[in-house]
Amino acid sequence: MKPVTFTNNMSYDLMQWIEKYSAREKLTRRAVIEAALMEFRKSVRRKEFADSFKKASLDRDVKGMAEDGLGDYFKQLAYLEK
Repeated sequence: MKPVTFTNNMSYDLMQWIEKYSAREKLTRRAVIEAALMEFRKSVRRKEFADSFKKASLDRDVKGMAEDGLGDYFKQLAYLEK
C-alpha cells in the first residue's frame, strides 16, 4: 500500500504518551497510530455489523427465513468469522 502523508494537530498529553509508548515498545509513532486506527476501524465495523443484524431482526421476511432454518446458516457464518 502506498503511504500517504497526513498532518494533524493533537493534544500535547496524547503526543507525549505516544512518544513514551513508542520508545518503550521500540515502535515508531506511525506504527502506534496506525495500530490504534486499525483497532478503531475494526470496532466501527463490528458495531455496523451488529446494527445491521438488529435492523434485520425487525424485518418480517428475515425473521421468516430464520425460522425456516437460516439460524444454522448464521451459526456457520459466525464460526467462520472467528
